[in-house]
Amino acid sequence: MGKDKFNSDKDPHRWMIFFTICIVYFFVYFHRVSTSVIVSDLLKAFHTNASALGFMSSMYFYLYAFEQPLVGYLSDRIGPRRVIGYWSVVAVAGCFLFGMAQGIVWASIARALIGIGVGGVYVPAIKAFSLWFRKKEFATMIGLLMSVGNFGALIATTPLAWAAETWGWRSTFFLIGGITFLFAFVVLMFTRDHKSLNQPVEEISDSVHLDRSGTKTQIGRILSSDQFWIIAMIFFGIYGTLITLQGLWATPFLMTVLNINRVLASKLNMLIPVGVIIGSPLFGWLLNRYSLDKRKTLITILGVYNLTWVGIVFFFSHLGLIGLSLMLLIMGIVAGGFISTLWGIVRDITPSNILGLTSGVLNPAPFLGVAVFQVLTGAILDHSDRMGDMYSIAGFKNAFLLCLLCSIVCMGFSILIRRPGSS
Repeated sequence: MGKDKFNSDKDPHRWMIFFTICIVYFFVYFHRVSTSVIVSDLLKAFHTNASALGFMSSMYFYLYAFEQPLVGYLSDRIGPRRVIGYWSVVAVAGCFLFGMAQGIVWASIARALIGIGVGGVYVPAIKAFSLWFRKKEFATMIGLLMSVGNFGALIATTPLAWAAETWGWRSTFFLIGGITFLFAFVVLMFTRDHKSLNQPVEEISDSVHLDRSGTKTQIGRILSSDQFWIIAMIFFGIYGTLITLQGLWATPFLMTVLNINRVLASKLNMLIPVGVIIGSPLFGWLLNRYSLDKRKTLITILGVYNLTWVGIVFFFSHLGLIGLSLMLLIMGIVAGGFISTLWGIVRDITPSNILGLTSGVLNPAPFLGVAVFQVLTGAILDHSDRMGDMYSIAGFKNAFLLCLLCSIVCMGFSILIRRPGSS
């Protein structure tokens, strides 16, 4: 394997792998937030209510999280190329069904198919990058991938609203489905898996050392690793609090504390994904260029992440529009660095032959974190006073204090991560 791995570092095909996966991953984030800007169109088209629409949208997340262990297992067994290609075809079917749906039930089924389809991209990408790129390059590749994904989230805001207004939301999703099918075809026909995919590896991991025995045995050993649970809890807490703020409460919070309109508040909220676009490749490059200690880098990143929450929770009245904007941008930058760094740690401590399975078992943690923190913060806000349709500043402060406390705990967990090869 050593020879094959060395040759792959010189093989230009790895860039074909990288760019095609990035383009496919663009649509993962696009679909994650796409329904938010066409809510009024969907309510009118399906003659439904907000609760039913919320259930429809949530189908993406439930199916995405549920299938991750299977996706990871298949990435190890049949290879990333087939998983990404076949699953993308499922997403295409979901796009076309969504565009044709005449009722909320069929729209929900379509949204579920989209969730299943795009759920087969990220974990196979991790597997593919681990085989085609050196360990020291891995964090950079993941960082660039996350930047492309978050760019997809940005395109799913104002540009999608413009497309839906110009061509109609149904035609827009037909177009998205057609583009997705094109790149699924490219993945299946013009890319290949690394030749060492099914060869035994010589890597030794102190925290997750597995042979190629039964899948149940492999999963059991993964779940018995204390390092797995430490990393899962960090993912759960940090990603959960970040997306709870970005995807649910940032806009109404900014409207309340700054007394601004929804349009301006939503533009300020976009600073978080802009920060991720900057931070993901930046920290990946820094880790690669200067061979930084990933564990120490992660602790530093989480320290800064905590400080941004401190600013939001305790000093929002002093920061004003510019200060809060800076807090959101910095939060996005360090969140991007968090993703690159923590997945780099996972790569370092996991043998390549079971990296797909390990990633698949681990990847539901951040999505479960989002679900849990959105419920908990919502419950805290519901028990606070309301000012018309808006929640009170005190309610937001209490909800965000929970996020701050959780991020502090996650920073404590990060200290417990062991370096590769340490006992």
